[in-house]
Amino acid sequence: MKEFELNRIKQIIEEKFNWGPSVDWTNYHFKELKKAIKEATGNTISEETLKRIFGKRKVSTKNYQPQAYTKITLIKFVESIQPSSPLKEVSKHKLTKTWLIAIIAVILLTISVLVYLKRQKTPEFIFICNNPVQLSPFTARFNYDVSDIKDSVFVHTSFWNEVYLSPDNSMINFSYTSPGVYDVILYTRSKVLDKSKILAYSSDWEGGYYPNRADSLYVPFLNQDFYRHDDVFYADPDPLLNEEGVVLKDRYYTSYRLYSPFNKSLDSLSLETSVLNNASTGTMMCYDTGIQLIGDSGIIEFNFTQLNCQSFAGLQVSEKVLSGQDTDLSPLSVEMSNWLNIEVVTENNEFNLYLDDQLIYEQSYEKPLGNLIGIIYYFFGTGQVDDLKVFDQEHDLFYSYDFNSHE
Repeated sequence: MKEFELNRIKQIIEEKFNWGPSVDWTNYHFKELKKAIKEATGNTISEETLKRIFGKRKVSTKNYQPQAYTKITLIKFVESIQPSSPLKEVSKHKLTKTWLIAIIAVILLTISVLVYLKRQKTPEFIFICNNPVQLSPFTARFNYDVSDIKDSVFVHTSFWNEVYLSPDNSMINFSYTSPGVYDVILYTRSKVLDKSKILAYSSDWEGGYYPNRADSLYVPFLNQDFYRHDDVFYADPDPLLNEEGVVLKDRYYTSYRLYSPFNKSLDSLSLETSVLNNASTGTMMCYDTGIQLIGDSGIIEFNFTQLNCQSFAGLQVSEKVLSGQDTDLSPLSVEMSNWLNIEVVTENNEFNLYLDDQLIYEQSYEKPLGNLIGIIYYFFGTGQVDDLKVFDQEHDLFYSYDFNSHE
């Protein structure tokens, strides 16, 4: 085959393992197939992707095709189990050894020149946080040396406008009293010198609210118990008004947040949860329900809207930022009268969003997201959260929460 032939590949795999028709395969078979592919190629294809390939998962398009990484891995695997059936075209033109050596030499020389030029242009400085990840509240200690920089140097820590760093000093402290992920920026008046993150994590979930789409003005609830009902998180409008002082006639969001060093990659996990925001609970028109997954290098964020309100929908996956105002995000405009059963799957730089077990949106991205460090729910008005499970790339459960009330 000179082209990628998915049906032929599936046929070869079925014949090789002799497990019967793939429509009858169970989780056990997909686990075993995943292991076999890993052993033969050194690459990993998740069980979720294998289930989609073999028709055990619903997909949004009739002529489903996996991503390029998955295609290449399948080709390598099938060639390893049936070497006589080449599945990719071999180029008729090969570089000579001399040309190959010359190209490598040019590349190495170019890299050396770029590194040298960068070192010549960038002044030396030191700016290090000794404890960037710690249970909130805590004080982060920064050691620095900016004595070789001729311009004035400042630092921004998400709390204050800016703090001047004296070249005669070498230490500065900042206290983080609320859980969150905070950007620390080192800069002069002309350019940014360095960026880093501080993770002030929490031992439990925290609820709060903020004005319309102004999440930077988030305020934790004074009472962290009133929204913890049996089986759900739900901030009732009466306590919001009478106890928390939220003006219900204004546009506001309620939010539930957990920050933690999960030590699991956001680029290869699956998350399952259920949310509800409708006329009986939400108190706002064009009901909006969103989830944000924060990595130490990037984020995933998406929000569902009520039917016919898709201009308010949004999606961000790493560097890809989409808005319902100029992009067709109609799959995120859904009937919201009942619970939404949501699943997020990331693998091989691809984001997959499922609603009630059906794939409704796919988005590829380039820049890695890093390790998972935060999970946020938010609702226009007030909504409900029930059940959360998060699995790693081996589909082993590493975090779950049933949202029952806690003493």
